[in-house]
Amino acid sequence: MWRNILSVGILVSLIVVVLVMNANDLFNLEEQDPNIVDVTGDTSAEGVTITAPNVSQLQEGGPAPAFSLETLSGDQLEAFDQEQDFIFLNFWATWCPPCVDEMPDLQKFQDNHQDKIQVLAVNVTDVERSRNKVDNFVHDLDLEYPILLDEENEIYDLYSIINMPTSFIIRTEDQQIMKRINGPLTYEQMEEELMSLTEDKR
Repeated sequence: MWRNILSVGILVSLIVVVLVMNANDLFNLEEQDPNIVDVTGDTSAEGVTITAPNVSQLQEGGPAPAFSLETLSGDQLEAFDQEQDFIFLNFWATWCPPCVDEMPDLQKFQDNHQDKIQVLAVNVTDVERSRNKVDNFVHDLDLEYPILLDEENEIYDLYSIINMPTSFIIRTEDQQIMKRINGPLTYEQMEEELMSLTEDKR
């Protein structure tokens, strides 16, 4: 009898061990990876990857959604109410190192091509510590192109952003997305992108 009890005890112990070792799989308690997407993009440069919902990304050749946002200076700006042929729409945050590196090049790019393209920088304000931090950042870098404040992530979601920085080059006349760049660009890459678009237009 004692032998049977001992056998049952050993069997129960083995079952408990197996259950403990496989609890994560059985009850789906294993920490799941967030919806992280490879964002190297055409530039072969990685940005800061962030979690995003499973949404269909806006693609080149499709229409860019129209929107209006308040700027850092307090004005309301209609994104596509611009005189230039193209808009360089950039999504960024102050805590994103690749964004910080890219911002001065965007200013240089705007200064050298202000007759052809307008840079609009959409700050994802909802993930910033404060609006003052954005203000100080822009002031310290002496940025002059419009800084738009997406305080509720509405435009971020509208443009299916999966990482920062993300940029769109949009043709103003018909709001067509000419280029989507998931990740940062160097000044030289910005020049190349604009040159390819202006050559195609001839």
